[in-house]
Amino acid sequence: MNDPGSSLVTWLNQYRDNFRRAAAVVLLITVLSLSIFGIIMLYSTTASSSGEVMLIKQAKWILVSIICGFIVSCIDYRWICKQRLKLLLVAIIPLLYLGIIHLVSMQNPAVVEGLPLVRSVNGAYRWLFLGSYTIQPSEFAKVAIIIFLAGYYGRHPRWAPQLKRGLIYPLAIVGCVVLAILMGGSLSITMITGSVILAMLFVAGVKFRYFFILGALSVCMVAMVLTMSTNRMERVTQSWLHPEEYRKTSGYQLYNSHLALGSGAKYGLGFNQSRMKQAYLPESHTDFIMSIVGEETGYTGMMTVIMVYLLLVGSAFMIAVLAPDRQGSLLAMGIGFSIGMHAFLNISVVSGFVPTTGVTAPLISYGGSSMMVTWICIGLLCSIVRRSREIEQKEYASLTNDPEILLSA
Repeated sequence: MNDPGSSLVTWLNQYRDNFRRAAAVVLLITVLSLSIFGIIMLYSTTASSSGEVMLIKQAKWILVSIICGFIVSCIDYRWICKQRLKLLLVAIIPLLYLGIIHLVSMQNPAVVEGLPLVRSVNGAYRWLFLGSYTIQPSEFAKVAIIIFLAGYYGRHPRWAPQLKRGLIYPLAIVGCVVLAILMGGSLSITMITGSVILAMLFVAGVKFRYFFILGALSVCMVAMVLTMSTNRMERVTQSWLHPEEYRKTSGYQLYNSHLALGSGAKYGLGFNQSRMKQAYLPESHTDFIMSIVGEETGYTGMMTVIMVYLLLVGSAFMIAVLAPDRQGSLLAMGIGFSIGMHAFLNISVVSGFVPTTGVTAPLISYGGSSMMVTWICIGLLCSIVRRSREIEQKEYASLTNDPEILLSA
């Protein structure tokens, strides 16, 4: 005779498993759709220039990224979380290299000329140059931080409310990585990473009163960095607040982005019919690709892309809610929040809601590092889904001392 309690638990586990699989299917459909849409829009934005070269390179990045995501999905996320300190160490080494070079170049640019793997781009050293390909270490460092916090608070949930173990120790570790990112001149990635850290601390159970202190420190740090850079201050006081007045200087990019979105109206000008991409809108294939999306597909196309992003983030949060353990839940939540912040900031920048920053549109903008990191994150989410049933069965078997359930897990 079957135990009613055992049957109920089996039914609930099956119910949760079905929801997780549905979330994973939606997740994969959305990321594939956005990746394909990104290739199409990249062709449109670069058709009049070196589009074929960029298209082939981006297609290679997508293929490599999908393979990396698949490999990560085959690895147990719990094992990955155990390697959290090693991953942070690997992530911080290139960041320190770029950060030191950036700081030295601010005093004497001639000293860093000719150094291997680096090149100044718009006055900053954020990328490693490997032949014709570039890698942005800060993107990978952000994922390493998410993995570290998920592993730390997942394995030690009782430490979260404590001041030393729950706040000071983990923040001191990830703070070194964030500082290394900031040393390279990437304020936008620093702010996104900081937001993800705060979100994960909140979900992990850090006491709420500490967030007032963290918030005040974050605001002071951002204000200090802004006031130290004339270029960043101009982005806020001129190009963001008065783009029309400075449309021929610092507000040129944002002003033309507004023109692109406005000319797209409801249904857009049509595929490959953008006028702003004809040398009027710099970085139209990277940071401002959503402006071209709005111009060619209109508000309808923009809202469709936003809905797909919401589905992607919602799927990640669903996996977080249904994760079999605290590690998986924090990991999925951190990934979902990170992707959502990237999409939100990029669309906000091209719309003029926030000052111009170098944030790409996940899976749509041209760029290999962002693409690979996003697909690695998708692989981590799939790893959680693939191992959830096994973890739940083993946990229930250990509680009931039922060897049959343990063997079937």
